[in-house]
Amino acid sequence: MNVLVVDKDPLATRILAKKLESWGHVAFPATNTYEAERILERESIRLVITEIDLPGHSGTELVRHVRGMGRARYTYVIVLTSNTETTKLLETLESGADDLLRKPLNVFEMRLRIKAAKRMLNMEDELREGAGTDGSTGLVNLNSFRQFFRVIVAENTRTKATGALMFIHVDNYNQIREDHGYKAADYMMRAVSKSLGERRRTADLVARLSDQTFGLCLQNTNWPTCQIVGEKVLARVEATALVFEGADLTPRIHVETLNFPDESLDPDELLDHAPRFPFDGGEPSSPTQTAKPIPVAKPPARSSDAVSKKPDDANTADDVQDTIADVLRRAGINMSSYLELSELEQKKTLELAQQLASAGDEAPAS
Repeated sequence: MNVLVVDKDPLATRILAKKLESWGHVAFPATNTYEAERILERESIRLVITEIDLPGHSGTELVRHVRGMGRARYTYVIVLTSNTETTKLLETLESGADDLLRKPLNVFEMRLRIKAAKRMLNMEDELREGAGTDGSTGLVNLNSFRQFFRVIVAENTRTKATGALMFIHVDNYNQIREDHGYKAADYMMRAVSKSLGERRRTADLVARLSDQTFGLCLQNTNWPTCQIVGEKVLARVEATALVFEGADLTPRIHVETLNFPDESLDPDELLDHAPRFPFDGGEPSSPTQTAKPIPVAKPPARSSDAVSKKPDDANTADDVQDTIADVLRRAGINMSSYLELSELEQKKTLELAQQLASAGDEAPAS
């Protein structure tokens, strides 16, 4: 757990920070409210341990600052004091402090109080996850998306339909948070989530899968359609010009995709372990192993254009069509949609289809 320790005595701060680290926490020391506020802006702090009497702004004002940040996840605050003035202590508690410890500190008592704080924060997290949405963006969270995805994969398996899952990674999330703070990074992610919502179809689902990754589930979607949606997503997000308190927060993203269902992997394995194909400007890049080229299929000839062929030629054409149909089927691409493409698009789609089919055949079950 990330813990912010604030005390005007640098030695006391370091000693308490070392003790917290020995208990398995990550400690961030500060000796005044200015340093503390900078850490709060930059890091995802879950517990604040602060003295009341601090240089400049008081610990009570720091508590108010914590409560005014409006974070999606709750921050627990323990106040340390040697002051016995009842009015001042009540003011600190009313400002939003959760607990109070008197100096000199009893290490055993402090550890018990921190364990109690951790239990409360864990319960808060469980309730938040159980609600099914990400507190910052309002999107479906990973736990809820996992349940939804199991149902979708089962239904697609039953109906022999295909779908695509896109993973949209915001590559500069951690850098933005480190350079400009938590609020700036959160602002950027909310803007990205809004952009994704504007570019999805009604039947599609957007989810926040981690701090820096969104998921876009495209139901009943083959690769040509996925490419179109992917291009729109990339264009819309990359065109998002964001400025927060004078800082440029333009998101930098990369997208990975996979098709579902996959007979060799269950839904959870698809989410966590299945091969993903990088998506760059509408065309996924080739995996490490390159498949052999397959002839491009032509739409069936009209009766007026039909010409007589030798039996061997007809058999060869049938073999090519069968090979193409098999590869498209294993890659989850609909044949009728494929035949509507131009010759160049068919060639690119076939190359991709064979790569997908080969990867699906070689991917080991977890």
